[in-house]
Parts: sequence; structure tokens; C-alpha cells
Amino acid sequence: MSVDPLDGRYFEEEIARYLSEASRIAYQAHVEVALAHTLADFKLCSPGVAKQIEAAARRITPEQVYAEEKTTKHDIKAIVNSIKEYVDDEAKPYVHFGATSYDIIANANALQTRDFLRAVLIPRLQKLTTTLIELADKYAGTAQIGRTHGQHGVPITFGFAMSEYVSRIGNTTEALQALSEELVGKFSGAVGAYNALSIFVEDPLLFEKTILEKLDLKPAEYSTQIIPPENLVRIMDELAITAGIMANLGHDMRHLQRSEIGEVRERFEKGQTGSSTMAHKRNPWNFENVVSMSKQVIAQSVNANLNLSSEHQRDLTDSASSRFYVLSLAIVASTASRLNRIMSKIEVDDVAMQRNLQLTGGAIAAEPLYLLLEKYGHVAAHEKAKDLSHRALADKKSLANTVAEDAEGAAYWQKFSAKEKLVIEKPEIHYTGLAAKKTKLVTTKWKKKLAA
Repeated sequence: MSVDPLDGRYFEEEIARYLSEASRIAYQAHVEVALAHTLADFKLCSPGVAKQIEAAARRITPEQVYAEEKTTKHDIKAIVNSIKEYVDDEAKPYVHFGATSYDIIANANALQTRDFLRAVLIPRLQKLTTTLIELADKYAGTAQIGRTHGQHGVPITFGFAMSEYVSRIGNTTEALQALSEELVGKFSGAVGAYNALSIFVEDPLLFEKTILEKLDLKPAEYSTQIIPPENLVRIMDELAITAGIMANLGHDMRHLQRSEIGEVRERFEKGQTGSSTMAHKRNPWNFENVVSMSKQVIAQSVNANLNLSSEHQRDLTDSASSRFYVLSLAIVASTASRLNRIMSKIEVDDVAMQRNLQLTGGAIAAEPLYLLLEKYGHVAAHEKAKDLSHRALADKKSLANTVAEDAEGAAYWQKFSAKEKLVIEKPEIHYTGLAAKKTKLVTTKWKKKLAA
């Protein structure tokens, strides 16, 4: 039975293919294969020996390695011994020859992280961005009340609200892509000074470069037994940012589904249950899951930053904790898919949006009212607009009527042009600013980027 929910409730085969314990062993064995072929390149063993090691590395199983680790109490030594079981005596000395454990682990970690980002996570985020672009374009002109501090502000459009997340998720996706290209490797030995290799090869730096080329990695500028962790920590931090942006969208969509707001709905599938006792409920549980999952990603970002320090050339204070980094990668990928799935079937209630826009009887036009009062010479326009809008709310009258019925307000109202009066009378139509235009600018930009 699994302990981690990612191996149970939230399991995905595609994610496990890259991030499971079995894949970790496979990546580490792959580095051992690259080492064997590099030893052959430098005439330290024959090509036949390298091929033997490669074939053996393809045969080992996680179960075999785990069983061996019970004896070795060392994960890499367990892999090495498992490979040696399938090669002859000529090849045995060259399995792991000249390497320290972190020459294998560091490179495997870089490959595992990079491959997952490029093959799984980034495509999922791009798919989510595409779905949000479609929503933003579709509802670019659908008026919605803008909210600040949970209060009605001034009108925007629902497409404008969605374009925020097109931009934010698009940018964090690009940041993850760039960070994946900064992952580097090392083959510099136990303390990073190439001590062991210096005995056997004339140019240890060239040896390192050669093995890393086989892995499509560049050498770290400097390494001890480990690669400085900054590049990986930056990825963990960006994953936390990505999760936070998706959680922000989850919060927004969840609040818009409140019974008293009701502007959007997560489509309810046949047979789905909102509550085990309150049968009428349609809980926004998917959006809540997005928010909940983000907390685990933030926790791993904190964990990663605590691992920036390693005493002298290496200690093991990050050895256990760094194994949990895969959680962030898996969670963000899983969350991106969940969010894409629910956003692609979100139901938008434009009637409810209009109802909410008119909820305050036009008091949301207090901003243009005070600006127009100032335009026509009122010396305390903001205070006057505040007084009139609060009075309109208290009397449950429209702001336009309240202005027209006020002696001082009426004098200024007569100065407003017909177009200006419409802004106050129907702000939900005539006071959405550049929301629709800005939406199209954002979606056009990201459509081009995603198509490139």
C-alpha cells in the first residue's frame, strides 16, 4: 500500500514514468552507461566492455536494487552491484570506475528534472494557457464587475479577468523553460577536484565534457562532490510561483461560484455528489484542490532553500529532504491538468454577471462621476461623488437619479454631454475601459508565442 497520495489518490502513469523510484534508478543506470562508453573512448576499457555494461544496466530492476541496498545500505552501490551481476569478470572493474556517487546522482537528477519539465509539465502548462486564451477571447466583451477587497469596483469583462492568467501562466512557463536549460552536470569526483580521474586520464576536464555530452549536459562551472544547488532551487521556487498563480485562479473561480454571486459554474457530471448530506450542493472542489495542492509545492520550495548550504565539500543534510523535490514537479503537472480540465468546461452565467453589475444601482459609476464633476469645476468632487453614491445605496436608488435630484448635483448634471451621462446611467455598458481591447492584445501575443 502507498503512503504518499501521489502514489494512490493522485497517481498518474505519465508522471510516474519520469519521477518514480523506478525511473530514478533508470536515470542513474543511464549515467553509468555513459560513463562506461566514455571509459572506452579514453581507452580505459574496450568497447566490448562498455557494451556489456550497457546491456547489464538495461536489465536491472528496482526490486533487485532494493534487495541489494538492504546489504549495502547505499543506493548507488546497490545499483553498481546489480549491474555487475550481469557482466563478466573483465567488465566488472569498469562499472562505476572513477566515479563518486554524486557524479551519478547529480547528472541523473538534472536529466530527470529537465526531461519531465520539457516532456510533461511545460506542455501541460501550455495546454492550460491555450484553454484560457480561448475563454478570454470568447468573453472579451462580456461585462463583469471588477472587485477589489471583495467589494464591487468598476466594470471589466470576464475575458479581461481570464487574460490576467494567460499572461501570468505564460510567463511562468517560459521561466521554467529557461531554467530547464540551466541545469548542468558534473564528473569531478569525491570533492570536485578530479583527484581520481587525474590518475588515469591526461585531461580530466575533457573526460567530464565527453561524458556530459553523451547526456546532453554542460559541465558546472564549479562543483564540489555536489553541483551547487542554486539552479535546482530556482526551479523549485518557480514551481511554487506557478502553483501560486494557479491557486490564485482557483480562488477567483471558487469565489465566483458562491451562491450569492453565481457568475460561473463548474460543470456537474452525471452521478457527481457535492455533499454526502446536503444534496443540493455543487461544491467547487476541483478549484479547492488546486489551492490545497499549492501548499505542498510551497513547502518544497522552503525545503529546497534550506538545502542551499552543504558543509565544506559535502554533507548529507539534504540527502533525504531533496528526494522529495519530485513532489513539486508532480503536483504542478497534476494541477495544471486538473485546472485545464475544469476551465475547459466552465459555464459562464452572463445573466448573473449583469445582475451583479446592476446590484448597486449604478453606484459603481462613482469614479467617473467624480472625474466628470472635476472636469466641470467642482472643487470637492471626490467628496461629493462619495456622498451621492452612499446616498444612492442607502436609498436604493440609481446613482444617476440621485445626482439629478440633488440641487448641487443637478447643476453639474446639466453640463454633462449625452455620452457622459450614459457612463453614469449604464456603467456596465459604457464604462469597461479598454478591457476588451487589452484582452485581445494579451491573447494575440500568447497565441503567437505558443505557435512559435
